[in-house]
Amino acid sequence: MVFAGNGSSMEERLKGQDTHFKAFEVQLPKGKPAGVNFLSRTQLFTPPKGESARKEMYQRLLKLSPAPRTATTTPNKRIGAIASGLAGDENEIVVFSATSNRPQAQDIIKRIKLAVGQEANDLDISDLGEGRFQVAYCLDSDVYIQDVDFDFAKLKSRTETERRKLYTVPHPEAGARKGRAKVRGIRWLSPKHLLLLANKPNRTGVELLLLHMYEEGPGSIVARKTLPSHVKAATDFDVALLDADEDGAYQVVVAVGGIDVSLSIYTIDYHGPARDSLSQLYKYATYDEVHPMQMTKVLFSALDKKTTGPQYLRLATTSLGNTISVETFETIEISGGTDKARHVIQTARTRRLHAGATYLVIAMVVAAMALMIQSLIDPEGALTSSLIPARYRGYAGNTFGEAHRSKRHAAVLNNADTPAVRVERRVRDLLHLHNPPANPAATENALVIYHDPDSKEVSTEVHKGHEAVLEKHTDAKRWDDLSKEDQLLWKKKLGDAGMWAVEEGETILKSIFFGQIGGLVGQVAQGVLG
Repeated sequence: MVFAGNGSSMEERLKGQDTHFKAFEVQLPKGKPAGVNFLSRTQLFTPPKGESARKEMYQRLLKLSPAPRTATTTPNKRIGAIASGLAGDENEIVVFSATSNRPQAQDIIKRIKLAVGQEANDLDISDLGEGRFQVAYCLDSDVYIQDVDFDFAKLKSRTETERRKLYTVPHPEAGARKGRAKVRGIRWLSPKHLLLLANKPNRTGVELLLLHMYEEGPGSIVARKTLPSHVKAATDFDVALLDADEDGAYQVVVAVGGIDVSLSIYTIDYHGPARDSLSQLYKYATYDEVHPMQMTKVLFSALDKKTTGPQYLRLATTSLGNTISVETFETIEISGGTDKARHVIQTARTRRLHAGATYLVIAMVVAAMALMIQSLIDPEGALTSSLIPARYRGYAGNTFGEAHRSKRHAAVLNNADTPAVRVERRVRDLLHLHNPPANPAATENALVIYHDPDSKEVSTEVHKGHEAVLEKHTDAKRWDDLSKEDQLLWKKKLGDAGMWAVEEGETILKSIFFGQIGGLVGQVAQGVLG
């Protein structure tokens, strides 16, 4: 049996004779092509008064109450609800009995008139048993429920109740530029919980809102889940309530179709009527580029309990390009602590494994980045010591940064005469190269800087200890032993050579021996002191 919305011709609609509600019988014989037989057509909406509304109005939404879960429940005690669109100020929701395969006007249970300018974006039905139902529907900014208490034997309502507002999207703060979020979809998760799909203003994101309903008054949002940033807006969503165990606990699978033609899959666990609570939403999978064009519908199938062996949950999506995609999820059978088994697509163990793998990847990326930083700019580990365990810090010397630094130091030792080396031939580098802090037990080398009379440039030499320096450079002196004039002269020479800068201070120069500059002293000193 298939119910569908299919409007009449323009001429008939203008006359107020729009038989928009159609019923078909679908036959699926084994080994033969499917057969579709037309059964009936009828008009359930009230014809709009305005001519424009009659032209544009169409059956936007159609929803049936869920099929009974147990074999003892009478299968035909179901209701349906349809909502109109583009009817101007005369949109409505019509609730009808779906026990017949040819619903007619006499099967209408209730009409819900919407206010001027309102149009239902989505609706869903909860079956409470014994002919009691709750129809939930959402407008752009409001969520309502309508109680239905119908006697299927007498074909009439037992009680009449007014609709109740459960939730209103809050207005933005005064002065805020962004507008209000819009509720795009609504689904029952339990007798007291609804899941809302909300698009943030100006395509700035998507949220899933868990709404808890109370006996009276409005409900409250008890949990939120923001979808990844690449999902700027959602086009549709659906949920699948998997089978329950003896405690009434079951898993809910949520699928959201994004405007970027992606599918986001989540799971949420209902803990049963005794606890009457839900877990948080857990990410299960993401599928990209599901269709070549924007998705229009997202719909889960029910588990086929008639088959033996593995159970599969299927998710169908359609698009503006008239394409259909089906994703299949194999379920896992668990006992849930009772004799009656139930099915899930994600267990607590698989969630922990997924979370552990995610954290491990993040940790490895952070460690790799820290090692690269240490090898390039922090070989002593001063900046990254808090990120990298002590037993791994030595590995930085084997990275590409260490290889680059080794080549650079080799060039410095050989006094390579290239612009790149001259720039990096600094006093700090030379001191670190020959007296690294990582090897404090080694014999301290001594560095002497002197003016080479042949090249007319500043040159450096490294000797094994202070005595070796003084044996070759008998006139070499420590920085503090130099006269103020010589210190001033050496600062200028070192600065001109790119080996030292004023902001580095004089402390770094105090561990170095300086040779005589010879006849150049007088010439330069005169210019400096003058």
